[in-house]
Amino acid sequence: MGAEFAVVGSRGQLGQEFLRVLGRRAVGLERRQLDVADAEACARVLGELGPRVVINCAAFNQVDWAETRHAAALAANAEGPGHLAALAAARGFRLVHFSTDYVFGGDGLTRPRTENDAPAPVNFYGYSKLLGEEAVLRTCPSALVLRVAHLYGGRSRSPGRASLVERFVERARAGEAIAVTRGQWLNPTSVRDIVAATLRLLPMGAHGLFHLTGEGACEADTFAREVCRRAGLRPKLRYVTHDERPARRAAHTVLANARWAALGLGPLPDWRTSLAGGDAAR
Repeated sequence: MGAEFAVVGSRGQLGQEFLRVLGRRAVGLERRQLDVADAEACARVLGELGPRVVINCAAFNQVDWAETRHAAALAANAEGPGHLAALAAARGFRLVHFSTDYVFGGDGLTRPRTENDAPAPVNFYGYSKLLGEEAVLRTCPSALVLRVAHLYGGRSRSPGRASLVERFVERARAGEAIAVTRGQWLNPTSVRDIVAATLRLLPMGAHGLFHLTGEGACEADTFAREVCRRAGLRPKLRYVTHDERPARRAAHTVLANARWAALGLGPLPDWRTSLAGGDAAR
């Protein structure tokens, strides 16, 4: 039952896109097949598959829930990646792990962060993801850790976890208000662009920490309006402050892809370009 790639956390929009692109070269592992928090299960399942590359898309990414469900967030976002990294170091497979722009924000900076900037998360989700990326890099220096941001596009199969674009359009069609954080600057990034960039980095032997986001930062309300406009809708927006939600949102977590650029690679597409190219909901 071997496969070149094992995609862990394959039900989400990023995992689904990897499976779509890789086709028969990959096997998808949903949580019911592999819970990354279970070290013994990781060893057994990956031992049976024997993949050359493990792509970890598994995460507890309900940002507000993470504020009260610390154990669940740590298990998926910190302990699980550590288990995968230990196996990668011992068995020699390549590990790709995804982190987030939410490791930043607490320093008050309003310029794009590079990989050399010190993390400063403002919520427990960001803190748990920071612990995960640190565990991976400490345990398996040959791993590739990619910080991504505000993913859209693709189709999620996770229960109750429709993609960002789908959620915006569904609410707008239903006449429901879309909650956006006032003054939140971010990098909307297409999962198609993330998958293409990841598969470009792997043959180059890239390892360590990379930022990987689409070009063009914007405020959260700008993104929501553009998504709905392309679906022929005028959304109702409900503005909330950074402190009104259970988990605080940082005002500015825009990333700069400095290490990607240092490899001589051109920028990822602007978010508007990718949205227009097929990632908008219809």
